[in-house]
Amino acid sequence: MSLVETNHFTQTAERLNMTQPGVSQHIKKLEAQIGKPLLSRYGKKFELTVAGEHLYKYGLQQAQSESELLAIVADDDINSGCCSLACSGSIAMKLYPKLLDLQQVFPKLSIHIEAAPNSTIIERVKTNLSDIGIITQQVNDPLFIQEQLGEDALCLVLPAQAESDWQGLLALGFINHPDGHHYASQLLEKNFPDRFTAMDQIPHSGYINQLSQILLPVSMGLGFTVIPKSSLNACPYPDRIQSAAIDTPIKETIYLITKKHRVLPRRYQLIKNLLSNQWH
Repeated sequence: MSLVETNHFTQTAERLNMTQPGVSQHIKKLEAQIGKPLLSRYGKKFELTVAGEHLYKYGLQQAQSESELLAIVADDDINSGCCSLACSGSIAMKLYPKLLDLQQVFPKLSIHIEAAPNSTIIERVKTNLSDIGIITQQVNDPLFIQEQLGEDALCLVLPAQAESDWQGLLALGFINHPDGHHYASQLLEKNFPDRFTAMDQIPHSGYINQLSQILLPVSMGLGFTVIPKSSLNACPYPDRIQSAAIDTPIKETIYLITKKHRVLPRRYQLIKNLLSNQWH
Protein backbone atom coordinates (compact mmCIF):
# COMPACT_ATOMS: atom_id res chain seq x y z
CA MET A 1 0.00 0.00 0.00
CA SER A 2 2.84 2.40 0.79
CA LEU A 3 4.50 1.56 -2.52
CA VAL A 4 1.32 2.32 -4.45
CA GLU A 5 0.85 5.59 -2.57
CA THR A 6 4.43 6.83 -3.11
CA ASN A 7 4.92 5.15 -6.49
CA HIS A 8 8.59 4.98 -5.54
CA PHE A 9 10.69 2.21 -3.99
CA THR A 10 13.15 4.56 -2.28
CA GLN A 11 10.44 6.74 -0.73
CA THR A 12 8.60 3.63 0.44
CA ALA A 13 11.76 2.35 2.11
CA GLU A 14 12.26 5.68 3.87
CA ARG A 15 8.62 5.80 5.03
CA LEU A 16 8.78 2.30 6.48
CA ASN A 17 12.36 2.52 7.83
CA MET A 18 13.43 -0.27 5.51
CA THR A 19 16.12 -0.66 2.88
CA GLN A 20 15.16 -0.51 -0.79
CA PRO A 21 16.21 -4.17 -1.31
CA GLY A 22 14.03 -5.00 1.70
CA VAL A 23 11.01 -3.44 -0.01
CA SER A 24 11.73 -5.40 -3.19
CA GLN A 25 12.08 -8.62 -1.20
CA HIS A 26 8.77 -7.97 0.55
CA ILE A 27 7.00 -7.49 -2.79
CA LYS A 28 8.49 -10.78 -4.03
CA LYS A 29 7.18 -12.57 -0.94
CA LEU A 30 3.73 -11.10 -1.51
CA GLU A 31 3.79 -12.21 -5.15
CA ALA A 32 4.82 -15.71 -4.08
CA GLN A 33 1.95 -15.85 -1.58
CA ILE A 34 -0.61 -14.51 -4.08
CA GLY A 35 0.76 -16.65 -6.89
CA LYS A 36 0.74 -13.83 -9.43
CA PRO A 37 2.87 -10.76 -10.16
CA LEU A 38 1.65 -7.58 -8.45
CA LEU A 39 3.76 -5.08 -10.42
CA SER A 40 4.44 -4.59 -14.11
CA ARG A 41 7.93 -3.02 -14.12
CA TYR A 42 9.44 -0.87 -16.83
CA GLY A 43 12.76 0.77 -16.06
CA LYS A 44 12.62 2.23 -12.56
CA LYS A 45 8.84 2.65 -12.75
CA PHE A 46 5.93 0.25 -12.44
CA GLU A 47 2.20 -0.17 -12.89
CA LEU A 48 -0.06 -2.41 -10.85
CA THR A 49 -1.21 -5.66 -12.42
CA VAL A 50 -4.83 -6.75 -12.04
CA ALA A 51 -3.80 -8.85 -9.03
CA GLY A 52 -1.94 -5.82 -7.60
CA GLU A 53 -5.01 -3.62 -7.96
CA HIS A 54 -7.18 -6.18 -6.16
CA LEU A 55 -4.66 -6.52 -3.35
CA TYR A 56 -4.42 -2.75 -2.93
CA LYS A 57 -8.23 -2.38 -2.79
CA TYR A 58 -8.36 -5.22 -0.27
CA GLY A 59 -5.76 -3.41 1.83
CA LEU A 60 -7.83 -0.22 1.75
CA GLN A 61 -10.91 -2.15 2.89
CA GLN A 62 -8.98 -3.77 5.74
CA ALA A 63 -7.57 -0.42 6.84
CA GLN A 64 -11.08 1.07 6.85
CA SER A 65 -12.45 -1.88 8.81
CA GLU A 66 -9.65 -1.56 11.35
CA SER A 67 -10.32 2.16 11.69
CA GLU A 68 -14.04 1.54 12.26
CA LEU A 69 -13.30 -1.19 14.80
CA LEU A 70 -10.95 1.06 16.77
CA ALA A 71 -13.55 3.84 16.71
CA ILE A 72 -16.22 1.49 18.05
CA VAL A 73 -13.94 0.18 20.79
CA ALA A 74 -12.88 3.67 21.78
CA ASP A 75 -16.46 4.94 21.75
CA ASP A 76 -17.94 2.74 24.47
CA ASP A 77 -21.07 4.89 24.69
CA ILE A 78 -22.92 4.36 27.95
CA ASN A 79 -26.21 5.32 26.28
CA SER A 80 -26.24 3.05 23.22
CA GLY A 81 -25.89 -0.57 22.16
CA CYS A 82 -27.48 -3.96 22.80
CA CYS A 83 -28.17 -5.11 26.38
CA SER A 84 -28.98 -8.81 26.71
CA LEU A 85 -30.49 -10.24 29.90
CA ALA A 86 -31.85 -13.62 30.91
CA CYS A 87 -34.30 -14.00 33.79
CA SER A 88 -37.41 -15.88 34.87
CA GLY A 89 -40.76 -15.10 33.33
CA SER A 90 -41.98 -13.47 36.54
CA ILE A 91 -38.96 -11.20 36.76
CA ALA A 92 -39.30 -10.38 33.06
CA MET A 93 -42.88 -9.21 33.74
CA LYS A 94 -41.58 -6.95 36.48
CA LEU A 95 -38.54 -5.59 34.67
CA TYR A 96 -39.52 -5.30 31.02
CA PRO A 97 -41.70 -2.18 31.39
CA LYS A 98 -38.92 -0.51 33.40
CA LEU A 99 -36.33 -1.41 30.78
CA LEU A 100 -38.54 -0.04 28.02
CA ASP A 101 -38.85 3.19 29.99
CA LEU A 102 -35.05 3.32 30.03
CA GLN A 103 -34.96 2.69 26.28
CA GLN A 104 -37.33 5.60 25.72
CA VAL A 105 -34.91 7.85 27.57
CA PHE A 106 -31.95 6.41 25.62
CA PRO A 107 -33.35 5.38 22.19
CA LYS A 108 -30.00 4.01 21.02
CA LEU A 109 -30.21 1.22 23.60
CA SER A 110 -31.58 -2.12 22.42
CA ILE A 111 -33.08 -4.35 25.13
CA HIS A 112 -33.04 -8.12 24.62
CA ILE A 113 -34.66 -10.33 27.30
CA GLU A 114 -34.78 -14.13 27.36
CA ALA A 115 -37.26 -15.60 29.84
CA ALA A 116 -36.04 -18.96 31.10
CA PRO A 117 -35.67 -21.15 34.22
CA ASN A 118 -32.60 -20.77 36.44
CA SER A 119 -30.56 -23.57 34.85
CA THR A 120 -31.01 -22.13 31.36
CA ILE A 121 -30.16 -18.62 32.54
CA ILE A 122 -26.90 -19.84 34.07
CA GLU A 123 -25.99 -21.69 30.88
CA ARG A 124 -26.79 -18.66 28.70
CA VAL A 125 -24.49 -16.42 30.71
CA LYS A 126 -21.78 -19.09 30.73
CA THR A 127 -21.87 -19.39 26.93
CA ASN A 128 -22.16 -15.60 26.33
CA LEU A 129 -25.67 -15.85 24.87
CA SER A 130 -26.76 -13.39 27.56
CA ASP A 131 -24.45 -10.86 29.18
CA ILE A 132 -26.18 -10.82 32.57
CA GLY A 133 -28.57 -13.17 34.31
CA ILE A 134 -31.05 -12.76 37.16
CA ILE A 135 -31.68 -15.94 39.11
CA THR A 136 -33.22 -17.13 42.37
CA GLN A 137 -30.56 -19.57 43.51
CA GLN A 138 -26.92 -19.29 44.48
CA VAL A 139 -24.34 -20.51 41.99
CA ASN A 140 -21.26 -22.28 43.33
CA ASP A 141 -19.12 -21.74 40.25
CA PRO A 142 -15.92 -19.63 40.25
CA LEU A 143 -16.72 -18.60 36.68
CA PHE A 144 -19.38 -16.16 37.92
CA ILE A 145 -19.66 -12.98 39.94
CA GLN A 146 -22.85 -13.12 42.00
CA GLU A 147 -24.52 -10.07 43.55
CA GLN A 148 -27.62 -10.08 45.75
CA LEU A 149 -30.32 -7.75 44.42
CA GLY A 150 -33.08 -8.32 46.98
CA GLU A 151 -35.97 -10.64 47.82
CA ASP A 152 -39.36 -11.55 46.39
CA ALA A 153 -42.09 -13.27 48.42
CA LEU A 154 -43.74 -16.40 47.04
CA CYS A 155 -47.56 -16.48 46.96
CA LEU A 156 -49.97 -19.40 47.05
CA VAL A 157 -52.61 -18.29 44.54
CA LEU A 158 -56.06 -19.89 44.30
CA PRO A 159 -59.45 -19.07 42.80
CA ALA A 160 -61.23 -16.42 44.85
CA GLN A 161 -63.69 -18.79 46.60
CA ALA A 162 -61.44 -21.86 46.90
CA GLU A 163 -60.34 -23.49 50.16
CA SER A 164 -56.62 -23.23 50.89
CA ASP A 165 -56.29 -26.35 53.06
CA TRP A 166 -54.42 -29.41 51.79
CA GLN A 167 -57.49 -31.23 50.54
CA GLY A 168 -58.65 -28.09 48.76
CA LEU A 169 -55.33 -27.85 46.93
CA LEU A 170 -55.45 -31.50 45.88
CA ALA A 171 -58.99 -31.03 44.60
CA LEU A 172 -57.93 -28.06 42.50
CA GLY A 173 -54.71 -29.44 41.06
CA PHE A 174 -51.54 -27.52 40.29
CA ILE A 175 -51.10 -25.18 37.34
CA ASN A 176 -47.42 -25.56 36.47
CA HIS A 177 -45.04 -23.14 34.71
CA PRO A 178 -41.26 -23.18 34.03
CA ASP A 179 -40.39 -22.32 37.65
CA GLY A 180 -43.55 -23.84 39.12
CA HIS A 181 -42.07 -26.88 40.85
CA HIS A 182 -39.15 -24.84 42.18
CA TYR A 183 -41.48 -22.26 43.75
CA ALA A 184 -44.18 -24.66 44.94
CA SER A 185 -41.77 -27.12 46.56
CA GLN A 186 -40.35 -24.42 48.82
CA LEU A 187 -43.72 -23.04 49.88
CA LEU A 188 -45.58 -26.33 50.34
CA GLU A 189 -42.75 -28.05 52.20
CA LYS A 190 -42.68 -25.30 54.84
CA ASN A 191 -46.44 -24.80 55.16
CA PHE A 192 -47.66 -28.41 54.83
CA PRO A 193 -44.73 -30.33 56.36
CA ASP A 194 -46.86 -33.30 57.39
CA ARG A 195 -48.58 -33.63 54.00
CA PHE A 196 -46.20 -32.53 51.28
CA THR A 197 -43.60 -35.01 50.05
CA ALA A 198 -43.01 -34.26 46.37
CA MET A 199 -44.62 -32.39 43.50
CA ASP A 200 -45.31 -35.57 41.55
CA GLN A 201 -47.84 -36.57 44.25
CA ILE A 202 -49.95 -33.47 43.59
CA PRO A 203 -52.45 -33.63 40.69
CA HIS A 204 -51.54 -31.24 37.88
CA SER A 205 -54.29 -29.38 36.08
CA GLY A 206 -52.18 -27.75 33.39
CA TYR A 207 -48.94 -26.15 32.29
CA ILE A 208 -48.11 -22.90 30.51
CA ASN A 209 -44.70 -21.41 29.77
CA GLN A 210 -45.97 -17.82 29.57
CA LEU A 211 -46.11 -16.58 33.14
CA SER A 212 -48.23 -13.62 32.10
CA GLN A 213 -51.03 -16.16 31.44
CA ILE A 214 -50.50 -18.42 34.46
CA LEU A 215 -53.22 -16.76 36.54
CA LEU A 216 -55.87 -17.08 33.84
CA PRO A 217 -56.70 -20.76 34.57
CA VAL A 218 -56.51 -19.99 38.30
CA SER A 219 -59.03 -17.17 37.87
CA MET A 220 -61.33 -19.63 36.07
CA GLY A 221 -61.26 -22.08 38.99
CA LEU A 222 -59.11 -24.64 37.19
CA GLY A 223 -56.26 -24.95 39.67
CA PHE A 224 -53.79 -23.26 42.02
CA THR A 225 -50.22 -22.13 41.50
CA VAL A 226 -47.26 -20.54 43.29
CA ILE A 227 -45.69 -17.39 41.87
CA PRO A 228 -43.65 -14.43 43.14
CA LYS A 229 -45.54 -11.49 44.55
CA SER A 230 -44.19 -9.24 41.78
CA SER A 231 -46.10 -11.37 39.26
CA LEU A 232 -49.24 -11.42 41.36
CA ASN A 233 -49.26 -7.63 41.45
CA ALA A 234 -49.56 -7.59 37.65
CA CYS A 235 -52.71 -9.74 37.59
CA PRO A 236 -55.49 -8.15 35.44
CA TYR A 237 -58.34 -9.84 37.37
CA PRO A 238 -57.54 -9.55 41.09
CA ASP A 239 -61.19 -10.01 42.11
CA ARG A 240 -61.22 -13.57 40.74
CA ILE A 241 -58.17 -14.85 42.61
CA GLN A 242 -56.79 -14.84 46.15
CA SER A 243 -53.36 -15.02 47.70
CA ALA A 244 -53.90 -17.52 50.50
CA ALA A 245 -52.68 -16.77 54.00
CA ILE A 246 -49.77 -19.05 54.92
CA ASP A 247 -48.19 -19.71 58.30
CA THR A 248 -44.59 -19.60 57.08
CA PRO A 249 -43.78 -16.85 54.56
CA ILE A 250 -41.27 -17.85 51.92
CA LYS A 251 -38.99 -15.34 50.25
CA GLU A 252 -36.62 -15.99 47.42
CA THR A 253 -33.33 -14.16 47.16
CA ILE A 254 -32.73 -12.52 43.79
CA TYR A 255 -29.18 -12.68 42.41
CA LEU A 256 -27.47 -10.94 39.50
CA ILE A 257 -24.80 -13.05 37.80
CA THR A 258 -22.12 -12.09 35.30
CA LYS A 259 -18.98 -13.84 34.08
CA LYS A 260 -16.01 -12.99 36.30
CA HIS A 261 -13.46 -12.32 33.58
CA ARG A 262 -15.76 -10.79 30.98
CA VAL A 263 -15.67 -7.00 30.92
CA LEU A 264 -19.09 -5.67 29.91
CA PRO A 265 -19.66 -2.42 28.00
CA ARG A 266 -20.33 0.70 30.06
CA ARG A 267 -24.02 0.72 29.09
CA TYR A 268 -24.64 -2.17 31.48
CA GLN A 269 -24.12 0.23 34.35
CA LEU A 270 -27.49 1.75 33.40
CA ILE A 271 -29.07 -1.69 33.64
CA LYS A 272 -27.39 -2.50 36.95
CA ASN A 273 -28.50 0.81 38.44
CA LEU A 274 -32.08 0.09 37.40
CA LEU A 275 -31.94 -3.45 38.82
CA SER A 276 -30.55 -2.34 42.16
CA ASN A 277 -33.59 -0.11 42.66
CA GLN A 278 -36.22 -2.76 41.93
CA TRP A 279 -36.01 -4.79 45.14
CA HIS A 280 -35.15 -2.02 47.61
